Amino acid sequence: MEKPMLFLCLFFLIIPFSLSLSENTGDQEESVAVPVRVFKGNKFIDNLKIDDFEIYEEGIKQKIESLYLIKNSHITKKEESIEINPTVSRTFYLLFQLTEYNPKIADAIQYFFSEVITPNDSLELMTPMKNYSLSDQAMQSMSMEDLGEEMTKIVRKDTQTGSSQYKSLLRDLRRIVSSISGSSSRSGFDFEEDSSVDSFGIEFLLPRYRETLSQIEQLRLVKESKFLQFAQQLKYKKGQKFVYLFYEREFRPEIQPRIIQELTSMLQDQPHVLGSLQDLMAVYSREPKIDTRKIMYAFADAGIYFNFLFLDRKPVHYSGIQMHEQSEDIFETFSKISRATGGDVYTAQNPYLSFKKCADKAQRYYLLYYIPQKAQDEENFKSIEVKIRNKDYNLLYRTGYISN
Repeated sequence: MEKPMLFLCLFFLIIPFSLSLSENTGDQEESVAVPVRVFKGNKFIDNLKIDDFEIYEEGIKQKIESLYLIKNSHITKKEESIEINPTVSRTFYLLFQLTEYNPKIADAIQYFFSEVITPNDSLELMTPMKNYSLSDQAMQSMSMEDLGEEMTKIVRKDTQTGSSQYKSLLRDLRRIVSSISGSSSRSGFDFEEDSSVDSFGIEFLLPRYRETLSQIEQLRLVKESKFLQFAQQLKYKKGQKFVYLFYEREFRPEIQPRIIQELTSMLQDQPHVLGSLQDLMAVYSREPKIDTRKIMYAFADAGIYFNFLFLDRKPVHYSGIQMHEQSEDIFETFSKISRATGGDVYTAQNPYLSFKKCADKAQRYYLLYYIPQKAQDEENFKSIEVKIRNKDYNLLYRTGYISN
């Protein structure tokens, strides 16, 4: 069920998740665009020429037809045998998947409005509650500082509202684990006893724990279809597409191994309850629910510059409870997607520092175009490799596209 919207800023228009499709009037339909960022250490290399680059598709060297050096949304240098006239305007997509609001988010947003976005750019904002589009009216009538403050209010309010159910389930989970482990009555425990679980035996608590854990999984579930839809519709949007995902590290309350061993010994004469305990252990060992490679290919094909900003935090320790890291699948998936699109991955407790590094790194890039020399006779993923002749530089670029 969709949660009610408790806060609405007049200058951010609510939009559905699906972006409206637009006709692909590409710069040259038969050409392939490859944005490339070239670094030596942390320094961007801005003096390269078209002959310095080599591009290979499926291992076959391609002729580079055009090169453009872009700074922000302006072409500062070009070499071309075919005139492309690329669209270099930018659309930014800021995605916030948070369960706790970090005050440093406000610093990241203010930096975005003061140093990154320009009046020629567009912004789409996605929070745990709603999706928004920055209106032209706001860009024309408000200062960047005021826009940053308004957006901060939205993110803070939506994070607090959107995560309320998730945090409530986490509290329930801790109470259940506490009752199972017999630790709810210990002094110093930091949440109230729950008679609704303390009055029931282990045969009731184990199924309830599993049900609550399943509800949490549904709330945090990364749906493959949504990301594929997102990529498909951004593919048809003109210009450069910058996506920044802020994702907060998660922990799952679990029964301590010592208590699991004690329960296993105690329940030998209750096979049905012992079976519930063993089923619970199987739930702990979860398999990834999405096809990472499929999403990688879709994002690279759409020309998305995807950046993953992982907000680290320390777990809160509770008596009798083991707080288990449960972000491994998310971290691995989105890290691979970032690398496949030429984006970055940053892990830090301070989202402002991560975003600043990431945004600064994205300000300049080369935009290369080539016409594939091999006939595109089937629809599949074509791998791309970019090299710099006789130089050992660090290159970031999309790893391929899906031929049609």
